[in-house]
Amino acid sequence: MRNAVVGAMSIFSGLVLSGCVTATNADKTVEMRVGETKHLTAYRGNSCSAGAPSYADIVGRLPKSSIVNYSDGGLSSRVSRDCGKRVPTRAVNGTAIATGSEGHRYQSGTVAIVVK
Repeated sequence: MRNAVVGAMSIFSGLVLSGCVTATNADKTVEMRVGETKHLTAYRGNSCSAGAPSYADIVGRLPKSSIVNYSDGGLSSRVSRDCGKRVPTRAVNGTAIATGSEGHRYQSGTVAIVVK
């Protein structure tokens, strides 16, 4: 029994250290149903004084997903931890295309996506 517990803890530690994002350790969780579109995150420019980037500028930086299709959410703003103030951003939406769950790192932090 002790070996099973130690083994499970090793696997869990490995997932945490490897950067695995789950609903329990993500900065936020977004739940949706197939066909539904919701705001996922927002990207700021490359400097704290830059304007909001275009969607074309950030689409290549978005992680691959098998459960959502990304789309442009338009201009927005958020408080940036790196900048220490509210900055202009480009919102990113996700439209659910399949059930499942994924965790991703975005510029603004980690997001767990759950599609039911």
